[in-house]
Amino acid sequence: MRSYYKNGFAKHYVRDHDVLRFETASNDVKGDYGINKAVKNVVTLREKLQGITERYQNVQQDILETFLDRGELRKLGEATLRLNGKRIPGFKLDHARQLAVMSSLLRFSHVAAGDTFTTAELQAAAAEALGITAEQCPLGALRYELWKLRAKGLVEKLPHSRRYQLLPNGCINSTSSTNLLLPPWMHWLLRSG
Repeated sequence: MRSYYKNGFAKHYVRDHDVLRFETASNDVKGDYGINKAVKNVVTLREKLQGITERYQNVQQDILETFLDRGELRKLGEATLRLNGKRIPGFKLDHARQLAVMSSLLRFSHVAAGDTFTTAELQAAAAEALGITAEQCPLGALRYELWKLRAKGLVEKLPHSRRYQLLPNGCINSTSSTNLLLPPWMHWLLRSG
């Protein structure tokens, strides 16, 4: 399995159902991670790539250990009431766009980006899941879905940035609702929604 991010990738070697190793690489460390090419920066680069490898393994472990239902699905469907009285709608787990966003959040390319992503990076994956072009999947609609995920504490927006981060609890909930509960009918739902 291979996950791409900008000019780099993380590769997962498996043989006969055994994980042999993980490998990260980049053809442009300056552009991908902001680290200059120089021998003095090898330690910094190694730490950065090791961090990506560890996050990659942790995400996979979370996926393998996920199980239903500890009440998360019911809580996702409930509205969130903020301290200021603002009511944020809950998730409808049969809504195609919400499912597409949740499944897009689980792409391993976000791991290589420090577990962060922008709505523009989600757009292509969500559109692909919905079977439409990226132009037909407006960024505003994706931001609305992310707003609801933020209210549930599953995603956070990084300060002074356009980037978001999937929180550990968000990974487990997204995995639970998109991969374990819905696979038999998710394809039909995304096509007919």
